[in-house]
Amino acid sequence: MFSPLRRLTTTGLQLQKLQKLQKLQQFQPARAVHLTVFQQKGHSKWQNIKAVKGKNDLIRSKATNFLLRKVRGAVSRGGFDMKLNRELADLESEFRAQGLPLDTLKNFLQKMKDKPEVEYSFDIIGPSGIFLIVTAETSNKKAFENDLRKYFNKLGGFRLAADGGVRSWFEEKGVVHVDTKKGGKILNIEEMEEIGLEFDAEEVLLIEEDSTKKFELICDAKSLQTLENGLGKGGFSILQSEIEFRPVHPIDCPEAEEPKVQKLYEMLQEDEQVRQIFDNITPDE
Repeated sequence: MFSPLRRLTTTGLQLQKLQKLQKLQQFQPARAVHLTVFQQKGHSKWQNIKAVKGKNDLIRSKATNFLLRKVRGAVSRGGFDMKLNRELADLESEFRAQGLPLDTLKNFLQKMKDKPEVEYSFDIIGPSGIFLIVTAETSNKKAFENDLRKYFNKLGGFRLAADGGVRSWFEEKGVVHVDTKKGGKILNIEEMEEIGLEFDAEEVLLIEEDSTKKFELICDAKSLQTLENGLGKGGFSILQSEIEFRPVHPIDCPEAEEPKVQKLYEMLQEDEQVRQIFDNITPDE
């Protein structure tokens, strides 16, 4: 989710940077990069709740989920045979390189063969103007909707909206996370901002998540593949790349409703079909 950005002060080197950006924008008026020196991860507090099922620990990890999404795309383009599908074979090598169990990949491929799943998104209206969008991969959309209604009945205050019912309150953005280190050198925010400009990033953030710093680059959803490819060819280690729904006008969650929202997140994150959860709640500072 979006976090309020702290603007750079217009003094010294920072003034020179802004003047340079203004010159660039004379030739590229549509490009605007919001610069942030340091920003905590801009998700609401419930985004960090961990799944409790042991068997889901790995597949819930962002790195693995990122690779499995690539696997799905590779299979759709070239099939399941790694001898014939070079892209899929390269992803297997990437699993090995990152020390991830190959059983995760094999089980995922077998599941795709036996029971093909489709990704759907579900709009949810909660109490006090809270909206959520949940994406899930399932072979039975109706059954998953019934599961959602069971969760809502236990908690009260939540209901499904018609498809697209809350989309006007969100915007789709491409989000790429990269390691701060490139070729053995740790890059600073200024260096990453210059690179972000080159690939049409709208925002460049230095964030901290689980005591690890990384860069977050945000772009128009249609530009995600271009940004990811450019960073990959530039030698960056891409930790995550995906489309996210981000709120246009975040709202505060009333304290009385926090337990319900937290419990819903816990229920959803324990569901094997759920892949992403987005809300319009103002992130923690």
